[in-house]
Amino acid sequence: MSNRSLPKANPIHVRMLECGMPLLVEEMAGVRTAAVSWLVPAGNATDPCDEAGDGWSSLLAELAQRGAGERNSREYSDALDRAGVQRAVTPSAVHIVVSATTIGARIHEALPLLSDLIVRPHLPSEALDAVRSLAIQSLESLQDDPQHRVSLRLRERHLPPPFNRTGYGNRVAFEQASIDALRDDWRRRVRPVGSILAVAGAVNADDLARSLDRLLRDWHGVAEDVRATGPSIGGALHEEDASNQTHIAIGLDAPNERDPDSLLCRLATIILGGESSSRLFTEVRERRGLCYAVNAGYAGGRDRGMVALYAGSTPDRAQETLDTMRAELERFEHGVTPDEFRRAIVGMKSRLVMQGESTAARSAALSSDWYRLGRARSLGELSAEVDAVSLDALNGWISKGMTGAWRARRTLCTVGQRPLEIAGF
Repeated sequence: MSNRSLPKANPIHVRMLECGMPLLVEEMAGVRTAAVSWLVPAGNATDPCDEAGDGWSSLLAELAQRGAGERNSREYSDALDRAGVQRAVTPSAVHIVVSATTIGARIHEALPLLSDLIVRPHLPSEALDAVRSLAIQSLESLQDDPQHRVSLRLRERHLPPPFNRTGYGNRVAFEQASIDALRDDWRRRVRPVGSILAVAGAVNADDLARSLDRLLRDWHGVAEDVRATGPSIGGALHEEDASNQTHIAIGLDAPNERDPDSLLCRLATIILGGESSSRLFTEVRERRGLCYAVNAGYAGGRDRGMVALYAGSTPDRAQETLDTMRAELERFEHGVTPDEFRRAIVGMKSRLVMQGESTAARSAALSSDWYRLGRARSLGELSAEVDAVSLDALNGWISKGMTGAWRARRTLCTVGQRPLEIAGF
């Protein structure tokens, strides 16, 4: 797939607003929508460090939508609907992410509403009990979702604190949270220096910067950066569950996004288990019929990275599933074939094309790039990075980076009726 298949290159403008927050704008020709990705540094990794604060980011993300500025909860929601704004407020590891999409002609109607959510949320006391109940229900629902639970256990054990938090929190934190403490916590964490705002679509960067400087003129402060506070737990964990399935999750170290090798790791992981033609899918599911689901994915952050493998099987076939996954990991050290390499490259380029047609995807990519890399990459730059990878370079990295020593540092979590034998893994 050539670069000519990609959408026309769009300019990316970077403006440092007067409040100290970076504004990233990609002006996209030929689209009518505009998408916003606003990252504020109030994710679960920055929740108050003791047990009593774990999960507060989930409470804050929900409370922040219950009225802002001069509007109560109903009035605020109606105003967003009248502006045609499709939105979500989602807690993640480091940030609470405010995502919004509307028609480009209405972006200046939407920005004051979104700014009110960030700077002037009501966080109403009368909504706390309902929000608390939702958070507790979400936490308790994990008991009925062992597949999701095993991925959370892997995160808890393989990533260092505080990045190992799941975001689901704990019941004690939810029950003890007071509205005054939550309001103080929002003011403490949600600061312009540490936040990132990206907009993509039918917009003008200079117009946006002028509007935002006016809307955010009373917003000040610097958020604390979040860093690892200790080593990860690692090792192996089995959680007993009476389910008729056994869920297996394996975590392995990976380059962070700033590492030049991160693209090689991403490509290797796609070939290992990211597609229906991947090694794990072909051998574990298609040829042997050992499990109903198996995959691998690369997750890169600013300071850390992880390759995560998952398989869901029956209790009787779970051990053979794990053994076969281990064998495929060992075989993978010897490299990939030219056909596997070409498929992975074409797939990655195709995803870039689809991203280039979505304003929401581009705004999210811009804000993510800025946090992880300190700069925003265009589709052309991303495409050139993929084109520069060779089969020899990929296999050279695999032979050095995905060795026995790498596999020995794995974390293994299982949820099911009985633990699995892990000798030699």
